[in-house]
Amino acid sequence: MRPFLGGLAALLAIVCSVEAQLPWQLLNFLPPAGRIPPSLVTECSGLVQSLRYPGVYWALGDSGSSASVAPVLADGRLAPGWSGRVKIEGTKNYDWEDIALDGKGNLIIADVGNNLGQRGQIMLHFVPEPKPGSIAIRPTRTLQVYYEDQKEITSDYDCEAVFYIDDRIFFLTKHHNNRFTMLYRLDGESTRRSNPLRRVGSFDIGGMVTAADASPDGKLVAVLTYTAVWIFDYDARAGTIFGRSARRLPIFAWQAEALAFDGNNSLVLANESGQMFRVAVSDFQIVK
Repeated sequence: MRPFLGGLAALLAIVCSVEAQLPWQLLNFLPPAGRIPPSLVTECSGLVQSLRYPGVYWALGDSGSSASVAPVLADGRLAPGWSGRVKIEGTKNYDWEDIALDGKGNLIIADVGNNLGQRGQIMLHFVPEPKPGSIAIRPTRTLQVYYEDQKEITSDYDCEAVFYIDDRIFFLTKHHNNRFTMLYRLDGESTRRSNPLRRVGSFDIGGMVTAADASPDGKLVAVLTYTAVWIFDYDARAGTIFGRSARRLPIFAWQAEALAFDGNNSLVLANESGQMFRVAVSDFQIVK
């Protein structure tokens, strides 16, 4: 009885707290395709598909989890060739909220969670993709970053979504008090001083943003909220995702907080408990 009540409470909390874009009865309840075991990741918060190892995804957990990444398959099983999660040496998991890949084969671990807006410093760790058999690896560099326009302590500067596209790193804020998200771009890569995040756009996305990823061809960006997945066309000239068309798929996946493209035509999602889900880009409807 207790698990049922806990699940029901989670459902009600998500539907009521995020001002769902549609009535919850119209959400697409996604069937799980598998689950990441807690021995690999607890409270999954980030997911990205490997560039080097076909079918492999790198997953991580947020605050309270270990400073490690886990190589998993789309059904949550440990990827062949690894004995378990890979420790990221010399780091601490203050609040790891997303993971991306740059164009040079480096994982970008985004330690950017800031629920109360009180963190004095957020950061990105750059780590070469661990090879099969690896049990530990050390970042090649760490960048400290800050929001250029932040003047006060507020939860509007929380972030759980980071993506890499067009040789740039972007951040999407998670707002707890309204339906908007702000798009920021990293300006600078100094390892000696903190680097500014510059606001380049905003969008009424209808809820709290929990993850983002760019398609391998660099044309699309997927953004996850608790009640929908959005797909935006990337405008390379303007350097934004909010100037062109947008597509949306209303979903319910029990507090999903991670997503990754699988090729250019489908997406893999994961929720905090490690359940994995799959959706097709063709399922999305144009909304603007």
